[in-house]
Amino acid sequence: MMKKIKILSLLVCLIALFTACHDEEDKTNYGSRTVLVYIAGDNSLSRFASEDLNEMIEGMQSVDDNRNNLLVYMDKGSNPKLIRLRKDKDVVVQDVIATYDAQNSVDVDVMKNVFTTAFSHYPADSYGVVFWSHGDGWLPYNNPSTRWWGQDTGNGDNRMNIPDLNEALSVAPHFDFILFDACYMQSVEVVYQLRNRADYFIGSPTEIPGPGAPYEVVVPALFAVNSPAVSIAENYYSVYAKKYNSTGAGISNENWTGGVSISVIKSSELSALAAATRDVLQTAVSMQQSHDIDISSILCYDPLRENNYHDLMGLMQSIQGNSQAFNHYKEMYKNAVIWKNTTDNNYCTYSSGYGKMVSMDGFEGVSTYILRENNSSQEKYYRQFVEWYSAADWDSVDW
Repeated sequence: MMKKIKILSLLVCLIALFTACHDEEDKTNYGSRTVLVYIAGDNSLSRFASEDLNEMIEGMQSVDDNRNNLLVYMDKGSNPKLIRLRKDKDVVVQDVIATYDAQNSVDVDVMKNVFTTAFSHYPADSYGVVFWSHGDGWLPYNNPSTRWWGQDTGNGDNRMNIPDLNEALSVAPHFDFILFDACYMQSVEVVYQLRNRADYFIGSPTEIPGPGAPYEVVVPALFAVNSPAVSIAENYYSVYAKKYNSTGAGISNENWTGGVSISVIKSSELSALAAATRDVLQTAVSMQQSHDIDISSILCYDPLRENNYHDLMGLMQSIQGNSQAFNHYKEMYKNAVIWKNTTDNNYCTYSSGYGKMVSMDGFEGVSTYILRENNSSQEKYYRQFVEWYSAADWDSVDW
């Protein structure tokens, strides 16, 4: 009998030991943070993709890759791949997770597949994602068969609508932050539409610098323990602020002196901001004057193009008719836009590609669209598909 008891006790100990070892293995494989940089670079930006990957490799030298995972999906036009950057002694190497045939990287199903592969292979306590490409905020692309965030020109000219991006993100984990390394993405319409996908959004309401994020300093910030979103924004901003020249003298993609504008938005405060917007609209005398608003005094973030992006705070300042409601609005705005900074001037381009320095006077970090009375297909789309329009109660004032 004693022999049986001893054998049983030994088996129990072995099972406990095996379980403990197995749990330890699981814990080792489970990272602290996994960040995916999604590069939709099959377009005019393709040459920057390789340069930015080299910057990421440099930045990884300062990251603990035993606990953190930097994944990069790279599509430059052929042989897209998903890789992980890790350190092998003093050298950062690329581990290939998956390779793909030529594909449209701004297709919803393609993006879902990449997300599923990336985050199932490298689960973590927290997550972040960087969207790298061209961007044009909430605006739908003119071609109804294509979409608009990101651009893939591998087979036609494919872009992704923000509602489609929201759908693609449905298979991904909830993110600590989303960084848009693309132009015009820090609009209230975009972040409100995606508010349930991330805690914080980092981006620019205007054009980003030609070379994009300085990843040699941004990559370590992606894995900051405290306030990573603010750390990312500060590092993104500081590199270009140091090079800034008010006239843009000597500007080039190798030496960007054309300034930068960045902000951080806290998504949990957006519902309160929408409610405060409704309160302002109910007291806004100018709203009863059927679009009779002088927008010339409101900072325009795309002044050399279609004038689709104006400063959100500037608009609310122009229409407010009750100081109490507007003061409350400013408090809610401050809670939502937790960090912002800009150089005095920024380089902006015409549609032709040429550009000049323009003033950022009136910058408050977030853009919005000001509806006109032209009843265009763009405005019909805004009223029908942009959630901010109804959430902020713009429809109540017949805009």
